[in-house]
Amino acid sequence: MIDDPVQAFESADARRVVDALWSSWPIVVTLSPAAVGMDESPDRLIDFIKTLQDLCDAGLVTFEAFVVGPGGPQAIDAALTARGRALLGSRAPAVISQLAS
Repeated sequence: MIDDPVQAFESADARRVVDALWSSWPIVVTLSPAAVGMDESPDRLIDFIKTLQDLCDAGLVTFEAFVVGPGGPQAIDAALTARGRALLGSRAPAVISQLAS
């Protein structure tokens, strides 16, 4: 369990997930370990699931469904929440900054 939401962004895996979501925001995406540059070994699949769970528990990431099947784990229609974007404000893509001005 993560006490401080900022802690959820500290791991390299969390940064991979967040970067993947920033690069597509405001479009929702389907995330898989391969989509965020993680290999698909059993331990890394568990790391992917834990990372998404931590980010979701901290209120920073949302997804419509989480599926674990023959193709591996996938977060369907994943996106950063408003809270996640606020905590990452300085990392906002340039296009968002341009739209805001």
